[in-house]
Amino acid sequence: MFNKFKTNPSAQPETVVAGTPGVEPEPQPVVEPLDVAPPSPPPPTPAPITQPNPAPQRNSMMDIISNSTAKPSILSEGFTFRGEIAAKGAIHVEGSLNGQIQVDELTIGSRGQVEGVVTCQSLHIKGKFTGTATCSELIVTSSASVDGHVVYQTLSVQKGASIKGELLLVK
Repeated sequence: MFNKFKTNPSAQPETVVAGTPGVEPEPQPVVEPLDVAPPSPPPPTPAPITQPNPAPQRNSMMDIISNSTAKPSILSEGFTFRGEIAAKGAIHVEGSLNGQIQVDELTIGSRGQVEGVVTCQSLHIKGKFTGTATCSELIVTSSASVDGHVVYQTLSVQKGASIKGELLLVK
């Protein structure tokens, strides 16, 4: 252990201790300052670099869907819903949905079934759709089954899809 206090033998006590005659008082410790450097100021923070954010290029509705920060609401397999849905955003159906649906994006998964009247911007069918739909973009995959009337602006159909009914292009 280090002794922080050093005694100085040449130092004379400034006070006289009353007590037994002939007894010298003990020498008083001399406190020396520690060598401590003052804290250095923190380095200056550089100013943030601001660059203009160019507007993102959107080539198709799928780009909008994939770049969207919102996550879809999911109707899981085994889940059945009957009624009316009106919502902003996306719905992904793996279960069964029956009724009136008005959303931005509707994806019917490979195990999903939708029956009713659908109004949306993007309709992506991998499972079974029965009814009437109005959309800007219609994507029908090879595993899809469509039975009904669908009005669309852009269409993509994969080989193997089953389509019964009417697909109507509206410009």
